[in-house]
Amino acid sequence: MKNSIVLLSCLLLVACGISPTKKSSTDVHKAAKKSDTTKVEVQTVKKSPGLEVIEQEKIPLIKAQKNLAVINKLLTDAEKSIQQGKLFEAVSILERALRISPRNPVVFYRLATVRLEQGRFKLAENLAKKSELLAEGNALLKQKNWLLIADARQQAGDRKGADFAKQKARKYSN
Repeated sequence: MKNSIVLLSCLLLVACGISPTKKSSTDVHKAAKKSDTTKVEVQTVKKSPGLEVIEQEKIPLIKAQKNLAVINKLLTDAEKSIQQGKLFEAVSILERALRISPRNPVVFYRLATVRLEQGRFKLAENLAKKSELLAEGNALLKQKNWLLIADARQQAGDRKGADFAKQKARKYSN
């Protein structure tokens, strides 16, 4: 369990791709393509029936350039709060991580999973959509986001929307 917390923390840290100097989006995109990538294991918990998600999976992420230690600590703290059932505390910690790293798709994804667990389906869906947009080049994270969106829609009673989201998730299964 402790290993999965550390691995999730590393995942989020690695996803943080903010450069220390102000650059244009094109420069940042080029820099991201040139950066090394790594694979980090993440544990996901799926409580809704009908959606299959691998318990542990490796997600390729661009190595972070800034604030790694801070984001890692915040993610570790958030995971501990989640495991203790302190979801509001976890939300607070994850939102702080987003203030530090506002374009981190993994932090958005993790926040979306907590909001889904809280029953805030529309907010969970919107956070997962934001994560999906930011997860450029990360097919596994995009797939996980669409599965989360499908789950949120299913729980909100939108069966047709859930089916559409599942179809989108299948596009990233390769």
